[in-house]
Amino acid sequence: MTIEENYTPSLSLLSKSGMNLTSFHPEAEVRDSLLHRIALEWGSVTGPVSYYAPQRRALGLLRLKSGSLHLTLFPSGIPAPLSESGLYLVDCRPARRMLVRGRAEYALLLFDGPGLDFFCRQLPQGMPFWRIPPAAPWAGDLLPLFGKKEESPILCHMLLTGLLSRLALAHALPPETAPAYLEDIKSRLETHYYESFSLAALEEKYRVNRYRLCREFKSHYRTSPLQYLHRMRVQAARSLLVETNLKVHEISYEVGYENVNHFIAHFRKLTGLTPREYRLSPR
Repeated sequence: MTIEENYTPSLSLLSKSGMNLTSFHPEAEVRDSLLHRIALEWGSVTGPVSYYAPQRRALGLLRLKSGSLHLTLFPSGIPAPLSESGLYLVDCRPARRMLVRGRAEYALLLFDGPGLDFFCRQLPQGMPFWRIPPAAPWAGDLLPLFGKKEESPILCHMLLTGLLSRLALAHALPPETAPAYLEDIKSRLETHYYESFSLAALEEKYRVNRYRLCREFKSHYRTSPLQYLHRMRVQAARSLLVETNLKVHEISYEVGYENVNHFIAHFRKLTGLTPREYRLSPR
């Protein structure tokens, strides 16, 4: 079965929505010996739009440039939001549904090959995707995989094998425990997100240089303290938009933003939608 047949009937929908599909055709020897690219789905979508893809033997490397996606794997049927720009390894073996409620620019590379099942068994089970650490120095090396022309099969195999090896090792090795002061900061950001925070105030409270504080926080949690704070506020705002009739400016104040324009900007950056669009979007 060809990749086009596998994507029917979503090809026409993808095309109308601004997406494109490029298929790759490696030689039989490459397919039997190396990890190799199968297809690349890419473009910019304005939703709401969704499509269904049947199960197949493949993993996906997703590059989310902007906006947000909702990925649902079957048979669980539980949607998983992806709202932070970056790279993700996606389990494309089960049937899946991709939903764009607002806007999203992304590329999804499907790949297969010998050893795929072994690597999958080394990764955390029951997860629809695995985030590739944005600070990883090797993450930028993966960008040639998103090229639309045929690439060296040896290069593709090297990059894909390196990706899976690093993620498998990261899962196998015990995580480094974060210092107590970082755990305390993270806990306060999660439970007191509505309060005012600044790096200067954190520096004074914990008596740690702000630059060291930011560096160590990002090393352990893959984001800066203030970016984490915005995530917590937007997460709380999403619940209030769905579960209450509060106005947007009231929700902005409830989650810690005194300036509603700042609230809307951060909400849109993390979800791809304005608060009003999110409230009106289908669930």
